[in-house]
Amino acid sequence: NVPGSPALARHTDYLEALWSGFRTFCALMLVGAWSITTQWESGTAALTLAAISCVLYSVAASPFNSLTLLLRTLVLLSLFSFVVKFGLMVQISDLWQFLLFLFPLLTTMQLLKLQMQKLAGLWGQLIVFMGSFISVTNPPVYDYADFLNDNLAKILGVGLAWLAFAVLRPGSDARKSRRHIRELRRGFVDQLSRKPHLRESEYESLVYHHVSQLNNSQDALSRRWLLRWGVVLLNCSHVVWQLRGWETRSDPLSQVRDVCISLLRDVMSERGVQQRPLEATLNELQRICDTLARHHLPAARDLASIIWRLHCSLSQLEQAPPPGTIGDQITPQA
Repeated sequence: NVPGSPALARHTDYLEALWSGFRTFCALMLVGAWSITTQWESGTAALTLAAISCVLYSVAASPFNSLTLLLRTLVLLSLFSFVVKFGLMVQISDLWQFLLFLFPLLTTMQLLKLQMQKLAGLWGQLIVFMGSFISVTNPPVYDYADFLNDNLAKILGVGLAWLAFAVLRPGSDARKSRRHIRELRRGFVDQLSRKPHLRESEYESLVYHHVSQLNNSQDALSRRWLLRWGVVLLNCSHVVWQLRGWETRSDPLSQVRDVCISLLRDVMSERGVQQRPLEATLNELQRICDTLARHHLPAARDLASIIWRLHCSLSQLEQAPPPGTIGDQITPQA
């Protein structure tokens, strides 16, 4: 049986999720109130597009730019479909005639997408969404009012989502990185306790989960700081678990192992690295390692090698900035 483990979704960035939910609520309330007040029949389409856009782009790396691109696509497709539907399709009576127009058009748009790399996203969206704009019904309906209302609902729905993201902007990647780093520190403090709540594999999965939250971030500095903290704390936790898993003994070597683990408890807090306790811990670990390396028992030398790996892993924390400074603020001076 697969052992049960807490879902990583429980460690989501709740502040950002609440902010996205509040933004979506405001956008939908605005569109719904406007549709009810004006008694607009196509208001449901605008409400649907606004809801989809707010939810879909809340996890995008650059939602404002993506929505701007989508808005440009819808405007261009509205103009294009108006010319095609009321200028060309009203004169077509057979399907093969329409296909003779459609296939060369799609081929040309795909070639333009490959040749114009800067506009590849725009051409790709034009190809994907074109079918919903020039769709043909049986029997065909050519009603100016329905066509304009439908296209206007699509544009206004995305436009109001764009307005919601412009007014209620998502949190910056620097703030997200700080929150994830604090979560990593909190988990590491738990790993140093006598009875950690998370096993080694669970904490490793949690570190990977937090680091992956900024994979698509445009802020390279924030992403780099989160990755640094994740790698260093994960290495330290691995060595701590190796130290815990070292053979259980009743001789003084077991007491030395317990002393090494107890030395770590004042090194880290949720706010950051405590530099003075870290320096004292590194000096003490170095002294213990040198003493055990000269011991005549192979078990003592084996323990010395684990303590040396712990010393090397913890020494990376000396490069961490003091609490409340560079590492927490994610400033370019880092």
